[in-house]
Formats: sequence, structure tokens, C-alpha cells
Amino acid sequence: MIKNQQNIEQRQGLIEMLLAMLICGTIGATVIISGQKEASLIFFRCFFGSIVLGIICLYKNIFKTTKYTKKFWIISIIGGVALQANWYFLFSAYSKTSIGIATTVYNIQPFIMVFICVILFKERITKVVFFWLVVSFIGLYFISSAETSFPSKDGSYFIGVLEALFAAGLYAVASVAAKYLKGYSPILVAFFQMLLGVVIFLPFADFSIFTLNNGFEKLSATLALGFIHTGLMYIFLYGAIQKLEAYKVASLSFLYPILALIIDKLFFDVQLVGFQIIGVLLILISAMAVNLHAYIIKLRIFSRKNDS
Repeated sequence: MIKNQQNIEQRQGLIEMLLAMLICGTIGATVIISGQKEASLIFFRCFFGSIVLGIICLYKNIFKTTKYTKKFWIISIIGGVALQANWYFLFSAYSKTSIGIATTVYNIQPFIMVFICVILFKERITKVVFFWLVVSFIGLYFISSAETSFPSKDGSYFIGVLEALFAAGLYAVASVAAKYLKGYSPILVAFFQMLLGVVIFLPFADFSIFTLNNGFEKLSATLALGFIHTGLMYIFLYGAIQKLEAYKVASLSFLYPILALIIDKLFFDVQLVGFQIIGVLLILISAMAVNLHAYIIKLRIFSRKNDS
């Protein structure tokens, strides 16, 4: 009976993770279709996303059952600012490079996490991690050096690559901040971070998006980014994380950049050249290897504890 229940949970978690990655993979296309400036788009993403997350918190009675401390507010603000700044630079990178390239460079963030953990938690970099770090940066070099053969509207391809890299760094900061908030509901943390984004980006909001002149396509993309790509995605992602083993979450997360690359090809007719293809493969393989390596290390530590 217990085994059957576990199998059902695993299947549910798998479906939730696949849906979360499917939604993530279409973020770039939604941003481009919306036709909005980054700051305005982030406001609407936070506004509509906070509605969904707030309803969930009310439904689960999370607001009343949570103990709010000074640490909670400070770290939530730091993580929220980093998260929204990460969106700003990633959205900007989409138009300067492409959805697929920006998303691939963005997936270098596990290595930035390693550096942050070395500084804050005095963790050591193993030889395996260092090897894949070198491989990923070779991939980054290949992608960056392909500027002359990549169609860029204003010659800012290299700036877009740097913006995607900076966005990855900011996301790593937000992830480390989340580590300090263990015990708090991630949906609650995300809700307050969305509210923070509403306050910060309100002066930049372009409400003309709701006029008929802008077209239904742009408005629907803006609404989708808030309700689907933020609110609904969080529900699926956190549901999957609770049900699946870490290595499955890590491996399935790479459907996100792969789908972004497919969308680039099918809908935006983006043609990657040789060096870019090599660079993309090197980054994806190395990031996946580091995620899976971290899980294997945890398994070994856990088994040693059980043996003793």
C-alpha cells in the first residue's frame, strides 16, 4: 500500500516537473511576444504572480501559521531584489542574443553557486567540479566568440551574453538566500518577493498594454507571464521538488534550455553556427554533470551515516 502511494507520488511529481519545465521553456517566447520593456514586464509578472501565490497562501492558511522574524524579512528582501534583477538582465539578453543562447548561458548558475558557497560556507571545490567548471567556461567562450556570425539587431550580442551571465549570478544569490530561509514555505517567500517587485517596478509599469491598440497577443503574453509562468509554474515546481528525488529534479531541469533552443529554431528561425552549437552542448553537459555529481556525493554521505 505504501509502495503504491510512493509510486503515485513519483508519477505526480514527474508530471508536475515536466509541466514546470514546459512552462519555463516558453518564458523567452512570451517575453518577446509581449513587446514590453523589461521593467514594465517584471511589474506585471510580479503583480499577477502575487495574486496566484497569495490565493494559495490563503487557501493553505500559510499566512497565519508562519512566524515572521527580522531574519525572514531581511533575507526575503535580499533574495527578492536579486531575483527580480536577474529577470531584468535575462529578459534584456533575449533580444540581444536569442532565447536559446541566453537560456543556455543562464544555466551556468550552478558554478556561480559553487563560488558563493566557497566564500560563505567555506566549501571546497572538488576536482570533478573544477573540471566541469573549466568545460563550461570553454563553452561560454565558444558562444561569446561567435558574435560575428550571429545575427544581432544592434551588434550587442556580446553584451547580451554578459547580461545572461550576470542574470545567472543574481539567480545564484537568490538561491543562496533561499537556503537561509529553511523552514519557511517557499510559496510564502515567493509571494512577498513578488509584492516587493510590485512596489519597485510600479513607476515603470506601462498600463497602455490594456488598451485595444496594443493588440490581444501582447496583452495575453503579459498575463501569461504572471499567471502561468510565475504563479502556476511555482505550484508545479515546488510540488515536484516535494515528491521527486533531487537527481530527477536536476536532470529534468535541463528540458528548460533544450525547449528554449527548439522554440528559437521553430518560431524565430534562429540558426546556430558551429561554435555556438559546441558551446551550448558543453555548458548543458557540464551543468548537468555538476548537479548529478552533487546528488551522488549526498548519497554517499547518507549511506556512510546509515552504515555507522
